[in-house]
Amino acid sequence: MEKILTFETYQFDFAFIEHVKALRISKGWSQETLSIEMGVAKKFIGNVESYKQHQKYSTRHISLLAKAFGYKNISELMDFPTPQYDRIKVTVKQIYNESGTKVMQSEVVGIEGIG
Repeated sequence: MEKILTFETYQFDFAFIEHVKALRISKGWSQETLSIEMGVAKKFIGNVESYKQHQKYSTRHISLLAKAFGYKNISELMDFPTPQYDRIKVTVKQIYNESGTKVMQSEVVGIEGIG
């Protein structure tokens, strides 16, 4: 089963979440492992990375993330392109299991600037 999900968010938040996710994956860490490294609830990273949730990283989390990844300077963590827009509309294609209860794969298929 396939569904299309569209939501609006701030491009900085979206880009930062995707950047941290890529860093996590490059280290071979699960979402739970990064949560433990940061000292936050086990499901926190899963909630942040979920396109259905509205949880985001706060300024407090930036410091925790930098420490978890072993950066001496927060600026090293923030090494990703400056967002072009303030707000964006994101379109995601999600593939569910046969019973339609669990997302098996998500793919961003569109990002559009708003205003």
